[in-house]
Formats: sequence, structure tokens, C-alpha cells
Amino acid sequence: MYRGDLARDGHPSSATLNPAAAARLKLAWRIHLDGAVDGTPAVALGVVIAASAGGTLAAVDASTGHAVWVRHGLGAISGSPTVADGLVHVATLAGRVYAFGLAHGEMVWTWSGAAGSAAWASPVVYGGEVIVALASTYGDNPFVPGRLVALDEETGSERWNMCVLPGCESGDGVWSTPAIDDQGTGFVGVGNPGDGILAFDTATGHRKWVANLYSDGGRDVDVGATPVLFNLYGREVVAQASDEGLFAVLDASNGAVVWSKELVSGSAVHGLIASPAYDGTSFYVGSASPPTGVFALDPSNGNVTWRHQTVEPIYSAPAVTRGVVVVGTGAVFGDLGAGSVAALSSADGHVLWSYDTHSAVRSGPAVAGDLVVVGVYAGDVLAFRPGN
Repeated sequence: MYRGDLARDGHPSSATLNPAAAARLKLAWRIHLDGAVDGTPAVALGVVIAASAGGTLAAVDASTGHAVWVRHGLGAISGSPTVADGLVHVATLAGRVYAFGLAHGEMVWTWSGAAGSAAWASPVVYGGEVIVALASTYGDNPFVPGRLVALDEETGSERWNMCVLPGCESGDGVWSTPAIDDQGTGFVGVGNPGDGILAFDTATGHRKWVANLYSDGGRDVDVGATPVLFNLYGREVVAQASDEGLFAVLDASNGAVVWSKELVSGSAVHGLIASPAYDGTSFYVGSASPPTGVFALDPSNGNVTWRHQTVEPIYSAPAVTRGVVVVGTGAVFGDLGAGSVAALSSADGHVLWSYDTHSAVRSGPAVAGDLVVVGVYAGDVLAFRPGN
């Protein structure tokens, strides 16, 4: 699933990549899909599942890159596929959700959201539900109510449908994938005008609390990154990055701010858009605003412990393994033919390995064992393994 687990920390337990292996990464295979691959590929049972802006969903053998099955014509896909209980769930920018069989790719069910809604985030499977986040299409045109919808995992029928704003007013679009704790409470960032975090009961859709992080003031500085759950001094907290450039940690029980830091000066399409990673020692935060690059933060107070500067902005959600941070670089606007994927030391940020993709990398890398898989704007999915 997106970020590896429901805590959304980008620190998958199955990842074994260490600094020595990262320094020896080589291209193992490459496939091409029709349209940008911006979502993180999913890796499950020896299969890589990737989706494209051209509406293609492909399952390929993780060892060889050979196609297992491919489905076309689904509509533009921005988020990551989610694999659970033998099904692959994927959502489109037309607000449509599909469930396919993992083994053979047969369609099991499909569901469509309210007209004008887009599903930018990845579906969440929890408690027999598929939770879908909805927001406006790009540019907020039309400007629609942000929603969370729970569908039955087996049939796709609606269990609950909740507007973020009372009265289903337009706004507070949900651009990110919810995180879920052990008690079944979901946490998700919401967009303008609220620009904050919503906590909700995953079983019922009932709101628990909403915390607004700053005043939008018409700047369209959404909270679009996925939150990260962790424990700080014995209490559950939620870490949240934002387009505005603010990184904050909140008490999970009530939304009270524990600490916050302005890392960069953001805007509607820059700031801290990528979801951060956390390995129990540091947060690894990508910036699309100057100074572009990766910040390592002390989780107790937000102090910067190191910074790795990059030429291109970072929209790619970093993954962190055993002493390694893997991240992509590349623009959303500007030179889309420039980009790279790099492995950095989590201890000090020095470069262990890098690969010039000649295309913007907005996909977060997926790491399973010592396999690294990432998508690029040009439509390719690239897989890397350590060589001799």
C-alpha cells in the first residue's frame, strides 16, 4: 500500500536495502505505460502493480518486468494502487474506483463518486472497507465538497459518505491518503479553505476533530501530504507536511499542536507537497520550494539535523530503509525532461547512489527487500537491484 503501512511512515518492514547494497544499485528492468506514472507502484506477492495518467493499470513480475496482466482505458490515475485480500484497488481523477483480481486482473466491481470530484489519493483498505478520498479536479474547477467515502471491500457498495465541511459546502478537498491507528481512527489532510487535519472514525465516518494549521487567505496552500502516525514520549501524535511550507506535529487525541516549523516558503504547487518518511530516528521531508531537497528533522522538536540540496524540486515521497533514504527529483512545471532517483545516507544525507532518469520523478519509490521501483513522467516504471 501507499507508504508501506497504515501509519504511512514510508519505512516498510520488508525493506532490507542498506548503504552497501544501495551503492551497488543497477537498473534491473524497465517497462513503459501510456502517460505519467506519478503514483508509487505497489509490490505484493512478487508482483509490481503500477498505474498511469493514461489510464493503464499493469501487473508485472517483480523479478523480470514481464507483464502478468494489463488493463487499459480506466481514466487518468494519479495515486498508488492498493493491494489487499487478493484485490487491487485503484482510483481515478474522474472519481471512479475499481477493484480487480490480483492474480488475473478481472474486474470485480466499480464505483463512481459525485460529479466533478477527483480521487487524487490512494484507496485505503481497513476493516472490510475501501476508504476513498475526494477533492476537486485540478485548479478547483469545479470547486466541489471534499469527501471521504467508505465502500464495502467485496462489493463496492457504499457504507458511509461524509462531507468534510458541514452542510456539504464546497472546499476542504481531501488530496491525501488517510493514515489509520490501532483504534480505527483515521487522520487525513484537507485543503483550502480549512488547510488542516481531520480525525474521523473509520467505521462510521463520524468526525472526531478538525485542526486548522493556518489561514489560507486565498493562497490555495492545501494540506496535501499524507500524515504520519508515531509515538512521541509515550503519546500518539500525527506529523503533517503542507504546501504552505509548515511541518507540524499534533496530539492524535485532540489535534493540539505539539510543535511546528516553517521549513520553506510554499505556494499552491510547491512547499512540502510530498509525504514525509520516518524511521524512528528522523523525519525525511522533501521540499519543492527553495531550498529544494531533503530535510532530516528531529521528531521531538523539528530541528534540522541535515539537509541535502537538489537542483530539481521534490514531489516524490521518500522511502527510508535500513540507513538509506530513497527519493526522486523532478518538476511539475518547468523542465519535465530532467529528473533522477537517488539513495542518501539517513545518517548525514550524503549521496550513496543516483540514476539520471531524464524525466521528472514525482512517484515515491517503493522498496521491497532490496528491490527499488519508481515511476517517471515519461511513462516508464524502473526497477533497480544491487549488482555485483
